Order: sequence, then C-alpha cells, then structure tokens
Amino acid sequence: MKFTSLFSGLALLASGSSFAPSLFSAEIAPTDSLIRYVGRFDDRQADAPRAAWSASTVAFTVSGGSVSVKFNDKGNNLWQVVIDGRSAGVLTLQAGEKVYTVASDLPAGSHHIELVKRTEASLGNTNLLGLTIDDGAKLLPTPARARRIEVIGDSISCGFGNEAASKEEKFSAATENAWLAYGAVAARAVNADYVCIAWSGKKLWPDNTIVELYDRVLPYSATPVWSFKREIPDVVVINLGTNDFNAKVNPEEAGWVAAYVQFIQRVRSHYPKAQVYCAVGTMLGDWNPERKVRTTILGYIDKVITQSNEAGGPPVRLIDFGVQKAENGIGASWHPSAKTHALMGAQLADTLKRDLGW
Repeated sequence: MKFTSLFSGLALLASGSSFAPSLFSAEIAPTDSLIRYVGRFDDRQADAPRAAWSASTVAFTVSGGSVSVKFNDKGNNLWQVVIDGRSAGVLTLQAGEKVYTVASDLPAGSHHIELVKRTEASLGNTNLLGLTIDDGAKLLPTPARARRIEVIGDSISCGFGNEAASKEEKFSAATENAWLAYGAVAARAVNADYVCIAWSGKKLWPDNTIVELYDRVLPYSATPVWSFKREIPDVVVINLGTNDFNAKVNPEEAGWVAAYVQFIQRVRSHYPKAQVYCAVGTMLGDWNPERKVRTTILGYIDKVITQSNEAGGPPVRLIDFGVQKAENGIGASWHPSAKTHALMGAQLADTLKRDLGW
C-alpha cells in the first residue's frame, strides 16, 4: 500500500493520468495481500491479473471513504458491485484501461466490497490494474469463507438472460448476471466462496464440451493450466445436459452415461472429499411425447449416479430443480429468470444444509 504525497498527487494530475488519486489517498496494487481473488485468475502478470469465467470475484475490505478500480477490459464485460452483501451498482466496462467509481463517501467502519464478473467468458477477459482508496481510508483484512462451492455448467449456470424482461429477448451482456445465478445465491446463503466454470452452449458429450475446458485458467487458452490444489471445493455441482438434449434426437445413452461417469471421476481425482451433485433443470420438460427429454435425462443420470457410487467415496447425489414456471417469469431465449434462479439457489442451499449440516 502506498500513500501519495501532495507533490506526487499533483504530478499525476498534471500528467493527465486517469488514475490520479486525491491528496489523501492510497494506491493499492493488485498484488496486495489484503485483496482476495475468488475463482480462476491468470496471475502470470502479477500486476495485472485477469479473469474470464463467470462470477470471478475481487474481494477486499475498507475502513470507509471512496473507492475506485482500474480495469483493462478486452471485451464487453459488466461487473457487479457488492457492498456489505448488497448490490451497489454495476460497472459497465469500456475497452482498454479505464477507472471506475466503486463507492463514494462510505461511513467510517469496516465495509466488505466484492467486484463480481457478471458476464461470461465469451465476452472476453478483464485485467485488474489496481484500486484507489480516498479520504484517508485504508485496506483491512478479508478472511476467506469457511466453505467453497464449485458449479460446472452451461448458460443456466452463467445466469444467461436472467435479468431480461421476457423470453423473446435475445442474449445481451446487460441482462446476464452471474451474481444472481442459482450457484451464487446458494453460496451466499451458506456463507461459501463460489466458483463457476460455465459457458453458454457447452455440452457434456461428445463435442463442444465444457469438459475439454475444465483444466484451463482462461477457457479460450490451453495455457496456463489450472492448479487444482489452489482452491478445493467442499461441493461440486455439475449442471450439464440441457444443450445435449436440445437437439432433434436424444444423445446415445451408453456414450453419454460413460462420459458423465468419467468426468465425475476426473473431478474426484482433484477433489476426493468433495460432495458431488448431478443437477437437472429448469429448461427441460417432457413436451415431446416421443422423446420425453426430462424423463430420459433423469434416467441417464440415475445410471450415472449408480455407476459413480460403485467406485466409493462420498455419495454422488441428484438435485432436481424441476421445470421453470411461467408465473416466475422467463428470461431471454427461454432461460430461467432471476426469480427462478433465486428459487433454485434456495433449493440448493436447503439441500446442502440437509445433506452436509451446513
């Protein structure tokens, strides 16, 4: 942490820097040990860590004052501002290096702030270049939460269109909010850190899969490879299958089941003590009497769970989110609304409390 003097502050202002602090400000480097990073950040460039996955989070605590952040965005991303557990606005990023106001004139006292990437990896990555805290405030310690949840999925888990007004709307970055997606809602309810490995349109098998991206820090780059020892979840929720069954024919049973079982084995090779849930819902129903998609995928997953549990370890369990209801609203392109996500999140939290005593 570095406190700027009167002369250095004036020099920065004179240079036209967009990151000029006030006369009583602290510049916080991204490497400061009091900043917490939750999720997969590429930190090979220590002074500009970058994130792409949904719900990647920068967390810190301040003693009051005003806070701004300097981001370098390479896409069209939005970040949710959360102060003391409540939504406090949205940062709509512009391309390149820009400074954004996070909070102004916070009262004296401890304030926990989180910056959460609302948008998914297809919209590019964001680098954190630093923070500035004004009005004589300072950075305080931010302890990690006692629990950790990882969700692996597709557009549903990303929060695709959950803030859209209707199902007729197409995808928009402005209406995708990973902070309001069911996994994030559940994590807040059980006081857990949250990691989301999801991308719209991805399948389980045999092509265009999230499985092939699972080892990556940045999903569109084979390097660097994620170190699974860095963040070990207590719970892993796998919510895949919507895109596999969103076709003219259901996927072949033996191949799909085998691929799912293999993926669970792979997850457990990294996290042998984690409780794994196979999730279904909320966009699949039995509307086609010949395919009976919902009944079929539940049958497939029943076999996945049976085969996985034969290998031992913590039992793999099913969580069935059901089918979304029109009275709860429908998000863009038939995706779950924010209200449906809230219900899913509450169901997941209740399930964790029941199964794990949380």
